[in-house]
Amino acid sequence: MMTLFAFNMVKQRRREHPNQAAIVWALGTAVVGFLGAGVWGFIHTLSVVNYYTHGSQITAAHGHLAFYGAYVLVVITLISYAMPQLRGRLANSPEAQRLEIRSFWIMTTGMSIMVLALTAAGAHQVWVQRLPTENAMGFMATQDLLRGYYWTRVGGGVIFLVGQLTYFASFFVKGSPCCPMTEARW
Repeated sequence: MMTLFAFNMVKQRRREHPNQAAIVWALGTAVVGFLGAGVWGFIHTLSVVNYYTHGSQITAAHGHLAFYGAYVLVVITLISYAMPQLRGRLANSPEAQRLEIRSFWIMTTGMSIMVLALTAAGAHQVWVQRLPTENAMGFMATQDLLRGYYWTRVGGGVIFLVGQLTYFASFFVKGSPCCPMTEARW
């Protein structure tokens, strides 16, 4: 419901907000927070599932996605909204906003790759280590088996880092500011 509410409020707005990058980050918060805390969290919390998955890589996947959606994106939304105002304008230049929006998509793609790799690793871990009643693999043998998933996770982390550096680079993009603070506030 929170996700639908967020998109509905943006759709029903009466005035166009000049800081489109902040809106993208805010909508991302609603979507990724729902997926991380809502979907991964709810499925992982069901007792019949949690009996097998608690402490597995599925827990790590849920934690990464929920933290990114509920905390990281909220903080970046606030920075994206406040930073231009601290510099005396309502929004950054269109060039800076495009780079910032690109960084959102790069970071979210990297996080998605990490979470999907951890989810697959967790499912595999549960299958070979926790479900069998006989001949279950030990922890370290299972970790060796999951090495390919971990390398995929590293790849997602590198993509995330590129997105983060792109976000930082957006702070230094020049261009005509969207709306000086001296203009009438929207």
